[in-house]
Amino acid sequence: MIAHSVIKVVRTGNSVTRWHTRRMHKYETVGEHTANVLAIVFALCGNVNPSPELIGATLLHDTAEQWTGDVPATAKWHMPVLKENLDALENAMMLENMLHTPKLSDEEKLTLKWADMLDLCYTCLGELEMGNRTISEVFDRGVEYLKGLTPHPVGLKLLEELIKERRHVG
Repeated sequence: MIAHSVIKVVRTGNSVTRWHTRRMHKYETVGEHTANVLAIVFALCGNVNPSPELIGATLLHDTAEQWTGDVPATAKWHMPVLKENLDALENAMMLENMLHTPKLSDEEKLTLKWADMLDLCYTCLGELEMGNRTISEVFDRGVEYLKGLTPHPVGLKLLEELIKERRHVG
């Protein structure tokens, strides 16, 4: 049965460990990250529930990391050809495993990007609260990245709160 195979692939993707290139107090899985991103997506959408397509894309947004690992964004930024090749591999593997990421509007893509990067900042804040000072540069890069995106009204408010809390953590 196809559904059985797809569920197994998604479950395997959800078990991938994130942050493997960093010293962390708590490592999270893609599944934990995905649940957190989905919660942020709902917050970003306000009083209107996200579309089924946005929910589906959120649930699958890092599933392909089971084939590539969680390659740090900085590596992809420093070597665009790496990002290109990883994207191609991830797309091919998703199709090969019958996983079709829903098509999103530009607004939905922006919402997912904001949610994904806000989750990075929330994870960093949690680590900072536990005394992991080495993660502060990642938090700062996340903030700068979000400031460079097309503004999202709710996202900007959440970012403001994160920055405020970051100041109190030290």
